[in-house]
Amino acid sequence: MKDFFYKYWWLYYLLFFFLLGILIYALMWQPICVSNKDQILDLQKQLEDCRGTIRKDSVVYIQDTTQQKKQIIDCDATVKSGGQGETETIHSLGNKSGKVIIDFDMNSIPDEMIVYFNNQEVASTKGTVKGKGSLEFDFDAAKSSSCIVIVKAPQNNTEWKYIVNCPK
Repeated sequence: MKDFFYKYWWLYYLLFFFLLGILIYALMWQPICVSNKDQILDLQKQLEDCRGTIRKDSVVYIQDTTQQKKQIIDCDATVKSGGQGETETIHSLGNKSGKVIIDFDMNSIPDEMIVYFNNQEVASTKGTVKGKGSLEFDFDAAKSSSCIVIVKAPQNNTEWKYIVNCPK
């Protein structure tokens, strides 16, 4: 055994430097993601914002659970619904200016209709109404290409329908 140690003394130096190299590497080693931590967190924040997720530091406003989701409907299409709550519908009116006529039928239980164009109220039933009727407003395609119709139903079992006619 003594002969082995004297004959291969250089293996001890080789082993010593190899272990020293591993120790230095282990002490200085950092994962690649640690050096790019800020960039990763920034990308994660952008992804959360893109997906519309709610972060802990953001403010959440809870809407009435009876309100339905916004929908985009073309003009000359009939919209029907019912039940208590509020329905907001966006109507695409195209690129031709003119007078828009909205024909509605609120049936026997009264509902309210409000029409917005270019973020301004342009027509309304002025409170709840029942039965058939119509509203009209002037549409300027240079200002916007759509209008928003909100129907408010304060009572249960209500049924209504309306049609936003294309500008003429």
